Amino acid sequence: MPARFYITTAIDYVNGKPHIGHAYEKVLADAVARFHRQKGDATYFLTGTDEHGQKIAQAALAQGRDPQAFVDEMASHFKETWKALGISFDKFVRTSDQRHTLAVQELFRRLWDARSPKTGEPVLFEEDYEALYCEGCEEFKTEKDLDARGRCPLHHTVPKKIRESNFFFRLSEYDTALLAHIEAHPEFIQPDYRRNEVLSLIREGLRDVSVTRANVPWGVPLPDEIPDS
Repeated sequence: MPARFYITTAIDYVNGKPHIGHAYEKVLADAVARFHRQKGDATYFLTGTDEHGQKIAQAALAQGRDPQAFVDEMASHFKETWKALGISFDKFVRTSDQRHTLAVQELFRRLWDARSPKTGEPVLFEEDYEALYCEGCEEFKTEKDLDARGRCPLHHTVPKKIRESNFFFRLSEYDTALLAHIEAHPEFIQPDYRRNEVLSLIREGLRDVSVTRANVPWGVPLPDEIPDS
C-alpha cells in the first residue's frame, strides 16, 4: 500500500479578503502536497475558511448584511483565489457547512457524556466567568498575556472585562496523561523544538478552557438536548 500523507493549512478567517500572507501559506502547502503525490503517496490536502465569531458578526453588521450571506461571498473570494493560483486542494471546508455543524455538535455530545479519568466528574462543567477579552484575538487574556500598559501585544488594545456563563472543558486534569504520552512517543510532535515548547507549556500547568460563548451571536449552536449556558 502507498504511504498516506495528510496536510492542512490554517482555515482563513473571512472578516476580510485574502491577502499575500494567506497566499504564501497555501503555495507552500501546495508544494508539499504535490511532492508527496509525485512520490506516490496517497495525499489529502485540506484548506478552507473559518466563518464564525464576533468579528464576522461585526463585519456583516457594518455592511448591513446577514452573516450567512456575508460569509458565503467572502468564502467564494478565498476559493476562487486559490483556484487562480492553481492550489491543488482536495477539500475546501467551511465552518458554516452543515457537516461541520453536525460534527461540532456530536463532539459536544460526547464530551457532555464523558467523565474525567482522574476524578470521575463530567469533563464539561458550567461556570460563571469574568475575565479580560480581546476582541481582535477573540480570546480571553490573563494579566501575563498583556504588555506593561495592559494592552494586547498583538492588537495594542486594552481587553474588555466581560462576565458570562460558559461550559468549560477540564483540560487541567489531562496534564499527566499528555506528558506521559509525549515522553513515551517523542515523534508525536515534531520538530524537537515544538515538542519542547508543548512540554514546557504543559509543565507550567494547563488551565480549563471555555468551549462555548454565551454572548456571541454568530456561531454553531449547542445541540437541542443540551441546555444553553
